[in-house]
Order: sequence, then structure tokens, then C-alpha cells
Amino acid sequence: MNLLVADGLGVAFSGLALFRGLSFTYGPGAVALMGENGAGKSTLLNVLAGVQPLQEGRVLVDGHDLATAPQEARRALAWVPDESVAYEFMTGDEFLRMVFALRGQTAAPALPGLIEGFGIAPHRGKRFGQMSLGTRKKFMLASGLASRAPVVLMDEPTNGIDAEAKSHLVETIRQDSASRLFFFSTHDQEAVARCGAQVLRLA
Repeated sequence: MNLLVADGLGVAFSGLALFRGLSFTYGPGAVALMGENGAGKSTLLNVLAGVQPLQEGRVLVDGHDLATAPQEARRALAWVPDESVAYEFMTGDEFLRMVFALRGQTAAPALPGLIEGFGIAPHRGKRFGQMSLGTRKKFMLASGLASRAPVVLMDEPTNGIDAEAKSHLVETIRQDSASRLFFFSTHDQEAVARCGAQVLRLA
């Protein structure tokens, strides 16, 4: 079962190629995208998530072409960027409701366990502008992990979160990787080892 297929991806800025001819195919599991700063990890994730337009190549998400069937492809993925995308005035609960409404997802059975595991229950009524960066990140992670999407893309998911939250993230990935693909950028070698993730390295 191929959940994420990239064929001949290429991205260039001002005529300088960041990467070119990048191809891979992954089914369920965990894949850690690694490399030095500036290697293009976040750019690649933005391309796979449909946030940044494709310049070269093709992306299939759960069999849906990101270029020709973008709505179907985006419905098959959840995207957790490194920085919060919530409005400062939104509460944690309002952000979660907004994300699920945008996905057309009426129920999220995994959400209560994620809220408890990430320790964010006391912050559900707090506005994002009043939250620490770590708490914001935990809400972002909960929103992505609670989706039904078979492909979960995450940019530096362990950045800024405490050890307990990191352990819960790792355990969630390990439990669900038999049926979903977790594709994430990281510098966290320990998390990669604990997840049992394959490594895709960008030079």
C-alpha cells in the first residue's frame, strides 16, 4: 500500500537547485527526514503538503495526484508545521474545532487521549497569544494526530515540547504506524531511534 509517492521532485530558487530528481515511495510506517540546516527539509514538506507549488515532478497522496486532484490529496494528509498557524485570539478548543471543520471531520475519537497525553487539558480555554511556544506546538500536534488522514507530515515535531509530551508523541507514532505514514523532519536522533523510523537524508 503506497501512501506517499514522490517522482522526480525538483525545487530551485534564483536558478540554484535545492534538490532535483528526488523520488521515493512509502507505505505505512515512520520516516525521518534528516539533513543539515538549509538542505531543504521544510521546503520538501511544504511541497508534499501542497503549501508550496510543485516546480518539477509529481506527488501522490494515498493514490491522489496533488496537482490534478488537490482536494482529494489534501484530505488524505494532515500537516503540522513547525510554527503555530493559529490566530493569537483563538483558544485551544476553537483552534481544534476550526481544524476539524476545515477537514470535514465530525468526530475525533483519538483527541481526548492526545489532549491528556500532551498535558494540554488545562489550556483548552486559553488564547494562543497567552500560550508558551511548547503548548502551541502540542495543540498543533494533537490536531494533526487526531485526524483520520493516512499521511501525517510534521516539521520538527519534537521542537519545544517537554519529555513527557515527546514520549507520548513517540508512542502514538509507534502504535499507529502499522496503518498510517508519519513523515517528519527532525534533528532528534533519539526520537528517530525510539520511533523505529527509516531515515531519508537530504544532502
